[in-house]
Amino acid sequence: MKQQNLKIAFIGVGGIAGSYRRSLNQLERPIAAVCDINAERAASIATEENATAYTDHTEMLQKEKPDVVFTCIPPGAHTTQVADAAAAGAAVFVAKPVAQDLETANRAREAVASAGVINQVGYMARYSDITAKAKELVGDQKLTMGIGRFLTRMGANHPWWGKYDVSRGQMVEQTTHVFDLIRYFLGDVDSVQAYGIKGVSDGIADFEECTVCNLKFQSGAVGSITSTCVARAHENFATELVGDDLYLKLTHDSGLRGQISGEGVDYTGTEAGYFRQVEQFIKAVDANDQGLVLSSYADAVKSLAVTLAANRSLETGQVEEVIA
Repeated sequence: MKQQNLKIAFIGVGGIAGSYRRSLNQLERPIAAVCDINAERAASIATEENATAYTDHTEMLQKEKPDVVFTCIPPGAHTTQVADAAAAGAAVFVAKPVAQDLETANRAREAVASAGVINQVGYMARYSDITAKAKELVGDQKLTMGIGRFLTRMGANHPWWGKYDVSRGQMVEQTTHVFDLIRYFLGDVDSVQAYGIKGVSDGIADFEECTVCNLKFQSGAVGSITSTCVARAHENFATELVGDDLYLKLTHDSGLRGQISGEGVDYTGTEAGYFRQVEQFIKAVDANDQGLVLSSYADAVKSLAVTLAANRSLETGQVEEVIA
């Protein structure tokens, strides 16, 4: 595979962008331009990367004509950034979740499909050693249940995470990693029912800080995912898979334990997926091969649809169909 001299740009340089930047540095892929609505932050990161700073993504796309655009912005900040980058002919890597509503996400999905550009979303768990090993071990065996959890305590000083109007809550913004990984193993979800509680801890969030969500999959399988943002927990990010005489527990980022047909499984991975997801994306761009991507934009829209249905269920108290 021939390495290309790619012109790489960023829309949004806060938060997770730092992880992507470090991975690109490890791959010896320079960043040419950065854009952020915070001019001071854009200038600071541009200096670090020897790049050009912008505060308007359309201006950056027009002037720089990048080959690759990483979009790393809060859910509520998504408008046309991804669609504009794709329309400009750039391969797009988008931090999860891809938006806070399906209208915005589907517009971007259609733009990406129309442009035919390489696309990937930052669901790093799909790229971890333990996920690859679990996929190998499961093979073509039928999975009938998935159980997941994301238990953490968020700080009260985050600029936007605890605001529902921006993040759309923990299931959409954070536990989306668990929803997505369970979908990766068990397939698409038909319906969900969720319950939650607010007011558990002062200052962390204005939405439900503890939630449970049951899932019914198109295959007939069932699932359950729990979340909290008010308590620290051992093995806080975990996924369990169940089938006939099959049980696997993925403790992210590196532990895989369980049994299949009476044979024990005890595996420790080294790569958590944070670096490999970026490496794989760049390989896909170099080869112009979307088949190398494990987490496409269109598939990520499906994960968003599941978590938005869970939010609707929190409001209605009813079973909600997943609308993609």
